[in-house]
Amino acid sequence: MKKILSYENKMVAICMLCFGFAMFDRFAIANLWPFIESDLQLSYTDLGLTMAVFALAWALSGFFGSMFSDLTANKKRMLGALTLLSSVCAFLTGLSNGLVMFIAIRFLMGLLYGPTFPLVQAFAMAQSTPKRRGLNMGLISTTSMGIIANLIAPVLLVALCMAFNWRITFFLTFIPGVIVAFLVLRVLKEPDMSQGVGLVAQDVKTSLKDSLVIFKNRNVITSLVFSSFIMTWNVGILTFAPSFLEVVKGFEPATWSLIMAAFGVGAVVWGVVVPSLSDTFGRKPMIIMFTLLSVVSPLGLLYFTSPLAIALCVFVGWSGSGVYALYQAAVIGESIDTKYTSTAISSVQMVGEIGGCVIGVAIAGRLADTFGLQAPLIFAACCIVIAAFIAFAYYETAPAIKSKQYE
Repeated sequence: MKKILSYENKMVAICMLCFGFAMFDRFAIANLWPFIESDLQLSYTDLGLTMAVFALAWALSGFFGSMFSDLTANKKRMLGALTLLSSVCAFLTGLSNGLVMFIAIRFLMGLLYGPTFPLVQAFAMAQSTPKRRGLNMGLISTTSMGIIANLIAPVLLVALCMAFNWRITFFLTFIPGVIVAFLVLRVLKEPDMSQGVGLVAQDVKTSLKDSLVIFKNRNVITSLVFSSFIMTWNVGILTFAPSFLEVVKGFEPATWSLIMAAFGVGAVVWGVVVPSLSDTFGRKPMIIMFTLLSVVSPLGLLYFTSPLAIALCVFVGWSGSGVYALYQAAVIGESIDTKYTSTAISSVQMVGEIGGCVIGVAIAGRLADTFGLQAPLIFAACCIVIAAFIAFAYYETAPAIKSKQYE
């Protein structure tokens, strides 16, 4: 019991809650869009625009907020405050009366939630034992999203919406944020970024000019390019799949919400399996293999008619979610000086958000209105295949593999 309640496990659990509920709030609007669009007379282009605006704000604040946290070394209070304020924006979403208000509120929410991922991964990087680093980062980045945002959210949000309405559903999402913010401030300890993980940090103090050295690293550059394509695949599918399953496939909300939950099951499983395998077999081969396997998810949605068959394809094809902890955090953290970890991770997040979730999803929304809801899924399939080929540019960083190379 004492081992289960160790600080490391508590840290991972709280970081999982932070990022999980951030993604819960982010995709709540996509899960509820079939109800919102009919009520407010909005289009799929409006959905793509709303998601893109959130992503833009998330990207910019993630980069500059994380850089600020690196310069001030004050990650704990920053994470707690942002979590609390973001939950207020989730509440305010329920007051929206049209597209302009939606965009304004979601932009503010994106600004507040942006630094969450780099901050929680900085905790994991600094406070994880080396043999659990890949696993912990996978639990925080992928499994948390799978359980909370992909598995619980579609079923819970649709059930609440059908019992009440979409506005009350958004009001209720305020409660988890308050609880998580309290846990962050009460339990977490400030991470010591002077402890070496990748290259040894000789001096924890840094400057903006010094941090630019990260952009000379090949793995960082590869992740910057890779992120745009995999994020287009991920967010594009999660944004348009609910509407596709209802409008094109003709499923009732109770059915398509369960299919969407299969994304969560996949994220939970692959979020543990892929990072764990990468600790043993290497980061690079796992990124390539499971990214390529991810093309199964959009193809299954497009070409199967049975809910069970679609759910199975979604589960298998959501293996790409397992590489997020690798390309966004583990590979980067093992390639550069640890005092630049948050800045490097947030840089990859920013490029991925702008390239994939702003430009990519906006394009997908336009494609949906022009060619039908099949178009965003075809677009996503093309992007994930391109991402798999980009991954060949990585060099290996897994400690177990590197130690064998030096033997």
